[in-house]
Amino acid sequence: MTKFYAFILLIACFFNQVSQAQTVKHSVFLIGDDGEPKLDGKDPVLTSLQNQLKKAGQNGSLIFLGDNIYPTGMVDSENPGRIEAEARLTEQLKVMQSFEGHSYIIPGNHDWQQGGKNGWQYIKNQENFVSDFLKKEDVFFPKGGCPTPQEISVNEELSLILLDTQWYLHPWNKPEAESDCEVKSLQGMLSAVDDILDRNRHKKVLVLGHHPMYSHGLHGGYFTVKDHLLPFHELGLNIPLPVIGSIYPLYRSLIGNIQDIAHPKYREMRDGLVSIFKHYKNVIYANGHDHNLQLIVRDSINYITSGAGSKATPVKKGNDSRFASSTKGFVRLDFLENDKIQVIFYEGDGALGKELYSTPISLVTRPFEATNSVSARQNIPSQIIPNPKFKAGSVKQWILGKNYRDVWTTPVSAPVLNFQQEKGGLKVIQKGGGLQTLSLRYQAASGGQYVTRSINKYPEEAVPESIRSQFTVDIVGDQISAAHPFAALVVPDLAEAAGVPHTNPKLVVIPEDTALGPYKRLFSNQLALFEERPDDGFGGAKKTYSTIKVVGKLADDNHNVVDQKAVLRARLLDMLIGDWDRHDDQWRWGSFDQKGKGSVFRPIPRDRDQAFFINEGALPAIAARKWILPKIQGFNHKIRDVEGFNFNARYFDRSFLTKLSQNDWQEITRDFQFKITDAIIDSAVSRLPKPDPHAKEIAEKLKQRRDDMLQYAEKQYEFLAKEVDILGSDKDEIIEVKRMPDGQTEVTVLDQNKSGEAGRELYKRTFNPLFTKEIRVWGFDGEDRFRVYGEADKAIKLRLIGGKGADEFTDSSRIGGFRRKTLIYDKTKNTVLNLGSEARNLTSDKDPKINDYNREAFKYNRLAPLAAFAYNPDDGIFLGTGIQLTRQGFRKEPFASQHNLSGSFAFSTRAFNLYYAGTFVDVLGKTDLEIKATLQQSSMTNNFFGLSNESNYIKEKQIDYYRVNYSNYETSVFLKNNVGKTVFYYGVIQNGFEVKENTSRYINEFAPVGSEVYNEKDYLGVRTGFTVDARDNKVFPTRGVYWDFSSTYQRGINALAKDSYANLRTDLAFYWSVKLPATVTFATRFGGGVNFTDFEFYQANSLGGLTNLRGFRRTRFSGKNSAYNNTEVRLKLFDIKSYLFPAHFGIVAFNDIGRVWNPGENSTKWHHGYGGGVWLAPFNMAVISAMYSMSEEDKVPIIRMGFFF
Repeated sequence: MTKFYAFILLIACFFNQVSQAQTVKHSVFLIGDDGEPKLDGKDPVLTSLQNQLKKAGQNGSLIFLGDNIYPTGMVDSENPGRIEAEARLTEQLKVMQSFEGHSYIIPGNHDWQQGGKNGWQYIKNQENFVSDFLKKEDVFFPKGGCPTPQEISVNEELSLILLDTQWYLHPWNKPEAESDCEVKSLQGMLSAVDDILDRNRHKKVLVLGHHPMYSHGLHGGYFTVKDHLLPFHELGLNIPLPVIGSIYPLYRSLIGNIQDIAHPKYREMRDGLVSIFKHYKNVIYANGHDHNLQLIVRDSINYITSGAGSKATPVKKGNDSRFASSTKGFVRLDFLENDKIQVIFYEGDGALGKELYSTPISLVTRPFEATNSVSARQNIPSQIIPNPKFKAGSVKQWILGKNYRDVWTTPVSAPVLNFQQEKGGLKVIQKGGGLQTLSLRYQAASGGQYVTRSINKYPEEAVPESIRSQFTVDIVGDQISAAHPFAALVVPDLAEAAGVPHTNPKLVVIPEDTALGPYKRLFSNQLALFEERPDDGFGGAKKTYSTIKVVGKLADDNHNVVDQKAVLRARLLDMLIGDWDRHDDQWRWGSFDQKGKGSVFRPIPRDRDQAFFINEGALPAIAARKWILPKIQGFNHKIRDVEGFNFNARYFDRSFLTKLSQNDWQEITRDFQFKITDAIIDSAVSRLPKPDPHAKEIAEKLKQRRDDMLQYAEKQYEFLAKEVDILGSDKDEIIEVKRMPDGQTEVTVLDQNKSGEAGRELYKRTFNPLFTKEIRVWGFDGEDRFRVYGEADKAIKLRLIGGKGADEFTDSSRIGGFRRKTLIYDKTKNTVLNLGSEARNLTSDKDPKINDYNREAFKYNRLAPLAAFAYNPDDGIFLGTGIQLTRQGFRKEPFASQHNLSGSFAFSTRAFNLYYAGTFVDVLGKTDLEIKATLQQSSMTNNFFGLSNESNYIKEKQIDYYRVNYSNYETSVFLKNNVGKTVFYYGVIQNGFEVKENTSRYINEFAPVGSEVYNEKDYLGVRTGFTVDARDNKVFPTRGVYWDFSSTYQRGINALAKDSYANLRTDLAFYWSVKLPATVTFATRFGGGVNFTDFEFYQANSLGGLTNLRGFRRTRFSGKNSAYNNTEVRLKLFDIKSYLFPAHFGIVAFNDIGRVWNPGENSTKWHHGYGGGVWLAPFNMAVISAMYSMSEEDKVPIIRMGFFF
């Protein structure tokens, strides 16, 4: 009987399992951090996953949650680690390849080179490898390293949102403001996530990122007892270090590196996403990163961690945990027919997987409002004022400009957009990603896509968080009045005449229509421009591409070309209408077939928000200076600064205007002037809504700018011609460079066929040394052949940069002079060199980036003013001014050279200083040169109380009694080497001193008038040292280390100077922060100095209130040796969201201690100073601190820029 019941139970269980299997509508499989799988095809986790995927079939989705390749992602192809990187990723791709459902990959921090400089490139490498391997483009998301969330509709009940959470945490190059990413900032990413969730509120949504929102693993601050006692156990070193071993775990828990939830930047991203999730009850968030399996429920939101693909680290179960396990495995989400979700955690066992935990999840969806065909036109006013807030009084107009305020505040009539009739019917697809303009994209029943773009702008999200306040938002918002709201209506006629592709916008009012779906509240009754979206088929184009895509197409195949004449016509139109904001994302490119192979790409300008932008008012005029923002100089009759105006197009122009000669520019510009007739201009301007008080002036400006366009084109040509990049492709090419007797250089690029013979001409241009100073030819991939020949007395500098293929360089040229004008860059291996005496061989196998091309490398030279301010009781008010000249050069970071020349004056002591500093980057290989010179004239004042640790300060005699007037100079020449965050320097230093005689001061007691102290003394010697700067922020440090160490040896070079002087000085500072709950930063600094020889009193090591011992006067104690410690506690009390600026405000408490030593003095006293103060950090870019310091001797107020250390 027992067997019978057991049999019945077994049958029941079987049918129950079958029933459950039948109720699963879709399964989602989540696995993260699988970047180190077994490479024999027998990885237990991947095998178990693959077996389950076979059962799920087409009703399944698979997502790899980042860290797909350990340790540093998909390195470049020539990197020795590339083979292993490909092998690790291939194991995962094989699982995807055999799966019948949909598969997706998102990146993690290790894929971004663990935050390394090449991270963005390695992400693109991985994306390309995935696409090539799977022969699919829709697997790796987001694309191109962009922060744009990827929305994927799985079915009518489920959508996915794929995020790249590492993008925001990555500290190096990444696609940002001027990229062609649809989203370019954290705020943009958050807005996009919110928008996707809003329009999918009727569905279940699974948000997928690499980084956890909450975790009880290592990145959430959990460390085991073993981690505290044996901190190096993961390295195989079981060395017990009680107490000391806890430093690192406590640091990770309380402070965190940027990959830990405790880190402020991580928290900013986490808090932004979580605040959005809380508004939706249909969301599950899943991630990798922590190498374990977790289910956490916070605020009714389920957070899943599945980061144990190939590693397992400890995890604890917190109060909000439903499940936690440090087991290698994966997670499965079954979406059932009964509207429930079953989440199942599996351990990978090489079979179907061992079930560790299973629980149901319920989500709450909200239905959409029903769509009808009736627009609420009765609620739309007959006329709409674009923005009544732009009204301003005379004072505001003087400060911020009169602008187009009258147009913005005048009612305008426009037809209502009829969603049911326009273009056969419009269906909303999605909200646009712009931060200032509200835009909607539509699919038209008649074909094609259209957009509406709001006339009004919303600048708040476009203002960076670091400088956002009501004042900055109001200023940026008010300056929208400087842009004409209807300028885009004028452009089509001008563009048509110039032969430039264009859309045809019309002014409409968006009605309160249910066809807007979730966007009805946001877009109803908006005045907007309605226009076609430049997409496939636009203007007869076969397809349309973004700028970055076109750059890739040109590199892939040299049969693909850009119509550079069309580019120039479009750029002339930009200058004509004053549209300064022409960065890469303001363009789309139409692809057209050309005879033979390949495509020709023609530019399609879009987004004319800045046409006719004017600069009026005192504040904008200052902002438009050449050293600040010359691009906003405004739409005037004349273009004052052509180079500055075209700033936003600096990368665009240097990519797509490289082939045209000066004659080409002149011919195209004259043709442009001929076609833009007065009648065309008048007709175009007449399209502005009437009445427009600026129409006549706009027409006059257009005519004047047209008449002067040839001189503007000449200036821009000369600017671009100074340094020209000529780009090859990943195919084989032949590059021939001919040096001509008159100094000109002709560059020809030819296609190379399979037999190595020259084919069709790809590029040809002759460069004039009057305009061009440097030519750079990049071979890229393929086996390229470079040949330089010809003779000349003078020639243009030529850089030939190879690529990943086996390249050949031949140079038989002869150039007069001593400097070699041809420079060769490539890997030494597999490179054939046939070089004469003219070429300089710079090939190297040691430099992994020798062939790297950076399209965004160009920087403007800059001349800017300098200013300084300080106050202390010794100097009183201290003011300074000067200039800074920065020059750029090839592969010189952050510049080629920088010169600072400044002067300062102390009103109390009437001391005057002159200062020069020049830095020259990479003058000897990777070694920099630094030259400094300082002159302090005879009224320069310092305090001197004697050489003693217990020197007297008799206050009745006033501070003037202890002051010493002197003049001195110092010059130095240093070589500097940067090694990570450390700078090593060594060089020559010369200085001289002359003390002014004064019989009524203490110096006369120390050294009577006539003694040798008052003679001029000069010294020459060497100084060497290093600086380690590992602070997270140089202005506002909250964590990190700063260490400066120097040693000096000098000998006297005139008769009265001492024979020698030797000194060693150092200071070492630490910073760390915790949140308790306010942010508290602990900072401490240790320092001192030692003199090894006899010294003059002005060469003593000193302590004082301006440098290292607060509570005392400047240079209060002087001696042969010194030591000190400064300790501060900086507490951020609150953030100020004032009208003028955002700022952190806090208090500081400090304690200083120090002393000096002198031969023959028996002193045991340590001097103690203490006090407190307040600090303000406006825009998080500067710190202003005010402190009141005290000691047993004095009370000294200090106001300064920056913290004390």
